[in-house]
Amino acid sequence: MTVQFYSLTLACALLFGGDVFESYAQTTPTVAASGLSQAEARQDFDLLRLALEEAHPGLYRYSAKPVMDRMFDTERMKLESTTKLGFMTVIAETLGAIRCGHTSFQPDDETKAAVDAALKFPLRTLIEGKKLMVLFNDTPDDKTIQPGMEILEINGRSVADIISKMWPTESADGDIESGKRLHVQNGFALYYWILIEQTGQFKVKAKTSEGKIVTATLAGVTQDDRKKNQNPVNAVIKEKIAKFNWSEGNQALRFLKDPDIAEIRLRYFVGDEYPQWIENTFKTLKEKGTKALIIDLRGNGGGQDMYGAMFVSYLTDQPFRYFDRINLKCISPSFKDHCDWNVAEESKLREQTTPNPAGGYLVSAKMHPGVAEQAPSKFPFLGKVFILTDGGTFSTAADFCAVTHHLNRAIFIGEETGGGYYGNNSGMQTMVLLPNSKLSIRLPMSSYWNAVPGYEGKRRGTIPNHIVETRMADLLLGLDAPLDMARNLAANGLSSK
Repeated sequence: MTVQFYSLTLACALLFGGDVFESYAQTTPTVAASGLSQAEARQDFDLLRLALEEAHPGLYRYSAKPVMDRMFDTERMKLESTTKLGFMTVIAETLGAIRCGHTSFQPDDETKAAVDAALKFPLRTLIEGKKLMVLFNDTPDDKTIQPGMEILEINGRSVADIISKMWPTESADGDIESGKRLHVQNGFALYYWILIEQTGQFKVKAKTSEGKIVTATLAGVTQDDRKKNQNPVNAVIKEKIAKFNWSEGNQALRFLKDPDIAEIRLRYFVGDEYPQWIENTFKTLKEKGTKALIIDLRGNGGGQDMYGAMFVSYLTDQPFRYFDRINLKCISPSFKDHCDWNVAEESKLREQTTPNPAGGYLVSAKMHPGVAEQAPSKFPFLGKVFILTDGGTFSTAADFCAVTHHLNRAIFIGEETGGGYYGNNSGMQTMVLLPNSKLSIRLPMSSYWNAVPGYEGKRRGTIPNHIVETRMADLLLGLDAPLDMARNLAANGLSSK
């Protein structure tokens, strides 16, 4: 544990290798057969519950205590003697009920290795509404199932039934579904292997865009095979998607119409070079007299808190609040022997926090400058701002969006952010090791509350002014619909002046 406040997104725990259950029994019989006795499983579960109830600052933020109590009791009752995978499923469902996208787990090294070696579902997917679309076919040579087709069934199971089993195991902030959808589609093969069946053969029933039904039996692939895939059926979609990636590195600036319309692409709020880069960028915009700015935060999983606040400071010429408060529920956990908590830092926590009348401890501005009033930058951009978001816009990126939205400084286009409008649970964190299963639980210790009063969607993220979802038909044509809309709105705004 460190006292560095850094809320980079944690991909769903189940996405640790890209996939999860499949030919476990075929490739790693020792791991497949290994398991936990009822006593071992319940001992681990009880430690998990103790840690969450004692230290998780957002345990009841979205799920009331009676709801969580019932969830704990119900999930614990499932723990007879169980395999590691069965235990993982119980843990995933339990953590999912908290509705916190930063709370996750990692399996032991043996399980990770087994997952990497397993043959898993060979198609990468995109969830479009209630449809599961083929994004890539990762088999070496199958040409029957092609990008753009809708998957209807897998081994006789309907897509709706399959996804209904995956949904409860995915952690997400509040009632936000955009982030869940993104994680499930990206880790579909992993989820299938863990939650549905461990098989190396997949009979896929799909539908073409013309409505024709096709079927094919596909062999599973390993994660390494997937990375090396050169199946020619993916050539068109790869070429089209490659055009979207106009920048390399973490941050980039380009002019869509020099000097009037600029675009910033920021993948994460990280990097020692970030403060100087953002100052140079906005200085350039000021010198050029740029009138409209598009900020692409799609897939931005977060980063350093103050980098988000710094970005807001370049979009206003007025002082503003970024965080209303940051709360710690616990500063001296009783489960120290089972986690990486830094005991030496407890005195610092006591000095730089004050008791919260509502419970726990409030972080001071000395400990985290984000709770103090923020000053505008010396190169503020006061023109039109358009921000592109999706379910991958999380943590610090979501905080930045919420505050910018509250200040009425941007028009949002795309999908609801994956992070909560009112904040999240992240910052300081500790890893709790469950002694029998060797699962590591990532436990956030800080509860952030953004300075954004008056927003109605207290269980939601920032909802765009213009909702534009990612669709396979657009991808196959090489169209970036959210960016195109932002570009058109910016251009129309200039022409109307």
